Amino acid sequence: MSASERLGFIGLGIMGFPMAENLMKAGYALAVYNRTRSKAEELAGFSPPGFSPPRRGAVVADTPAEVGRQAQVIFLCVGDSAAVLEIAENLLPGIQPGSLVVDCSTISPSVSRQVAGRFRERGVDFLDAPCSGGKAGATNATLTFMVGGAPKVFERAQPYLQAMGKKIFYVGGAGMGSQAKLTQNLIGALTVQAMAEGFVLARKAGLSPSLVLEILQASVARSAMIEVKLPMVLKRSFEPTFHLKWMHKDLGLMLESGRELNVPLPATALVHELFGASVALGHGEEDLAAAITLLETLAGVEVTEP
Repeated sequence: MSASERLGFIGLGIMGFPMAENLMKAGYALAVYNRTRSKAEELAGFSPPGFSPPRRGAVVADTPAEVGRQAQVIFLCVGDSAAVLEIAENLLPGIQPGSLVVDCSTISPSVSRQVAGRFRERGVDFLDAPCSGGKAGATNATLTFMVGGAPKVFERAQPYLQAMGKKIFYVGGAGMGSQAKLTQNLIGALTVQAMAEGFVLARKAGLSPSLVLEILQASVARSAMIEVKLPMVLKRSFEPTFHLKWMHKDLGLMLESGRELNVPLPATALVHELFGASVALGHGEEDLAAAITLLETLAGVEVTEP
């Protein structure tokens, strides 16, 4: 790692924008690209506090290839495997040998390995480094990163990851970061479905959801996921910190990985279908917690305080 390395960031959505902002706050020069140019222009006008003389805002690139020409370490944070494949192809005409691409998207492990191979052909290093922690973690630089790739390449990326996150785990070779993230999301998604079933049943029986949560917190069934998501349900406020549509997408990736590895995932398959139904009913742009609304509709009850 060199202090003179310019960084690039492609994908300035709900997670990518605050992640890029935190890199700038740490003092790194940034070139950025986003399909919605206005998000990139916001960073062009951002001068991170605490520097004398003041630091410049980000340089806005017109194409991913332009980011490749201007930056030595490039971060990606986009929605799915197809977007990563498209950006990789668009980066290749501009990226220089010796550069590093760090993909923070949640995508298929096999696609991570495929993209790593494409960049390797050009002498470019690659890490798959998906993260968890949601919008709050991205904003507060407390994300957890799961990183796959060569150990020496991981060492090069660590200072930059530390500017955006609190916990950084090296989990193995190419694709293993993506695999670790899918494992975490599998357990998280099934926990949300368990929350939906348990609290809809409890509410229809006449129990107070807050009291049930207090009981859970005093038992081995305590769950940080439920502690975060249930208050959203009780307030009927589903402003997304992690979109339901993206978890539905991730469940599909889990099933794909299960087929590749010959691992049956029956509960995951069911939750994939249930979340898909919620997306079809118009809840995809809402938070993951909105998955409970499907079961509420079927049961004829709303999880609120009696």
